[in-house]
Amino acid sequence: MPSSTDTTATATQPVEGALVGKRVQKYEIVRTIGRGGMGMVYEAVNTAIGKRVAMKFVDADLAQNKDAVARFHREAQAASAVESAHIVEIFDAGFADEVPFLVMELLRGEDLGHRIRRCGRLDLGEALHVTAQILRGLHRAHEAGIVHRDLKPDNIFLVDRDDDPNFAKILDFGISKVRRADGAPAHTLTREGTVLGTPFYMSPEQAQALPDVDGRTDLWAVGAILYECLSGHPPHSGSSYEQVIVNICMRDAQDVRMSNPAVPEPIARVIAKALTRDRELRFSSARDFLDALVAGAGGLLGARRSSSDELGAHTSSAPGLSGHTPAKQTPGDPSIALDPTLEVHGSSSKVGWSSTGRTGARGPRRLALGAFVLLSLVAGLTGAVLHARRPPAEGMAAIAPAPPAQVSVELRTNAEGARFTVDGVALVDRTLRGRTGETKRVRIEASGYMPVDKEVTLQADRSPIDVLL
Repeated sequence: MPSSTDTTATATQPVEGALVGKRVQKYEIVRTIGRGGMGMVYEAVNTAIGKRVAMKFVDADLAQNKDAVARFHREAQAASAVESAHIVEIFDAGFADEVPFLVMELLRGEDLGHRIRRCGRLDLGEALHVTAQILRGLHRAHEAGIVHRDLKPDNIFLVDRDDDPNFAKILDFGISKVRRADGAPAHTLTREGTVLGTPFYMSPEQAQALPDVDGRTDLWAVGAILYECLSGHPPHSGSSYEQVIVNICMRDAQDVRMSNPAVPEPIARVIAKALTRDRELRFSSARDFLDALVAGAGGLLGARRSSSDELGAHTSSAPGLSGHTPAKQTPGDPSIALDPTLEVHGSSSKVGWSSTGRTGARGPRRLALGAFVLLSLVAGLTGAVLHARRPPAEGMAAIAPAPPAQVSVELRTNAEGARFTVDGVALVDRTLRGRTGETKRVRIEASGYMPVDKEVTLQADRSPIDVLL
């Protein structure tokens, strides 16, 4: 029985700040880094070798949810299966008295979403450099048979490494789709007809919950990320989650040069192709996307690291994800099953779960988003979604004079689960978007708090706005 001075963490202790100063197996928890979607992230020290790491814990209540644990497990397997400097490295995984955790490399810097909110939009060279690195990481992931399915600026982390102050790392493979080494159907944590992902960066096929989503959905997301890096806003918007989805499925993205006339035409064409609604007309692989980006960059990506020459050292036998096999051949049979010793094709890497011997899980995810979103498509829109697609126009439209600068401002509040409305319309995320000098009326509501109304005038400095309830 532990003495009163024993600092080993147990399951009876809450996973929140109580773990700081405690020891979980060979890891000493140093400080809280922040909260993720499923739990807390801490800085820790591996006491055996003195290495500083990040530890990600599932919240205690979610630890009883088989699907949540399976998703957590998937993140460990997927990230550890890919050999790329541009994908966060997973060192270990285990359980602290039934609470799952991951041990990963400690990153110091900022995520791309924060960078865009802070700067409004990125310099062209910086945006292309970051995008090229994302594509290099994706190339390796797709070679290993892994589709990320939730790429977004917040899942791209920028660190200062050697001579590169914008070294990109892809995070969060929690809803990835993984091809098994034995050739069996791909494992996913979604059920047929279910939508997972972040709406602004979700491809049309993913938004429609199609069962055969492949690597091209990630390429669409990269196109959306590059678009936002250069324009300051995503390629599609809407007053609600459903409207964003409908716009993605029904409308071509506006030429990025309408928001930023300085974008060169070749780069605008690359973005337009990446965001084509018909995936058969998109880039077929990350390699092809990167080749086109380098060709259109006119030396901006230059000798730093070039595309196919660098990527060609590794070949893939995972059909549908490499540059040699059309992506449409990727089998797309989603499965709820999860193999706790999954070995990913194309890599010998494997992450096992230490401690209590918990295994993967089976169980339905009660997500109604697929049907919820597709109601609007079924009621008269389905035909248009499936048939009204077109490739990017050969001739791009004439560019209008530059409008006032577009800014994005992060809204923050002290209340968990707060709901935001802007000018009477629900805000899909906590980012306020508009033109410099534009005034918007924001309302914040949360259970147990009085609602707060605030008029916000968008300023060029794009500082986050804090509202206390």
